[in-house]
Amino acid sequence: MSPELTGTGPRIMRDLVRRLLDRALVRVLGGGFRPRSVLHVSYMVHVPYYTVQILRQEGFDAAYMAVDESPLWDRADFRFTPNHRLGFVRLNEWFWFWRIMARYETVHFHFMITPSELGWEVEELKRLGRNVVVHFRGCEARDRDRNIALHPVLNICQDCDYRPHICKLPRSTLRRDLAARYADLILVTTPDMRDFLPEAQHFPFFAPVDAVLPPPSGVLWPERSRFKIVHATTHPGIEGTTAIQAAVDRLQAKGYPIDFIFLRNVKHSEVLQALADADLAIGKMKMGYYANAQIESLCCGVPTITWIRPDLMSAELKESGFIFSNLHDLADTIEYYFNHPEELAYKRAIARQSILRLHDNRAVARQLIALYDSLSEHRRDGIAR
Repeated sequence: MSPELTGTGPRIMRDLVRRLLDRALVRVLGGGFRPRSVLHVSYMVHVPYYTVQILRQEGFDAAYMAVDESPLWDRADFRFTPNHRLGFVRLNEWFWFWRIMARYETVHFHFMITPSELGWEVEELKRLGRNVVVHFRGCEARDRDRNIALHPVLNICQDCDYRPHICKLPRSTLRRDLAARYADLILVTTPDMRDFLPEAQHFPFFAPVDAVLPPPSGVLWPERSRFKIVHATTHPGIEGTTAIQAAVDRLQAKGYPIDFIFLRNVKHSEVLQALADADLAIGKMKMGYYANAQIESLCCGVPTITWIRPDLMSAELKESGFIFSNLHDLADTIEYYFNHPEELAYKRAIARQSILRLHDNRAVARQLIALYDSLSEHRRDGIAR
């Protein structure tokens, strides 16, 4: 384990004291949890919040615990704010573990984020006999060197704008090690991530719940004079934003009346509102698969340009509202749909219906619940890891 994370002296002593106290509490409180329950633990973001709402609609006991705050999202059942000055054994972490986390049969970690810096809770959950699910959602699980070696022509690591590279951080290494040692199940959001975690299971995204989707615009191109394209990301380097902007610039220089709406680090509701008035969206042009923003675009009825690796393509995707292109051909693709409004109208007509076939929330929720139940059954049978 990295010295940056473990430290020496006082930190080691704190950890030893906490472990001794935990051992005592395991013996006293270890048996008590809420049957068929799950606690989702994540950064403060919208995805786990809506996941929990969908699970509740299916009758499953679910809650969301957010770690730290965010200017972009503020809704969770529990909010843990790290405070490393509270006591010899960091009593805030200890309190939240025993008061909240330990009471759930399954704990589902997104990004392998934990309230504590070292993730000691994961080992304690296993000692208590709880199910541990780790859900990697991005670059915290990737290996930059391996990605460049596997896909030298195009990959999201080429212009990485995480500084320093998130996959190289000691904390990311720690998270991957914790998952390898303690997870009963590892999930990844997109199948390309199995290049780095071959033991993981690809688990599909949920679609955004209808309640958050704004009403569509009443007037779209060509009924209006401007053609609106939306591109939303928090990390332009891994998205190919520079090349996307250059493709749009070339078309604008040729006289095409295009408004390019580039949204970075804005609230989820603002992205959805921009999509309601868009003719086209573009995103995930380097990763090799689509993600949340592209699902949200199609749910808003907006045809979406993205790039999918040939080995990850399917017949269902080809028949969907997605428009497949690459950075080299992007300007030609946009130009084609501008000059063929009937083709764009067809993609618009099938966008929402097609993505909801691929990401049926009820089916996805039942699949996730079945995974939780299977872990519990295996644990009761004494064959859990």
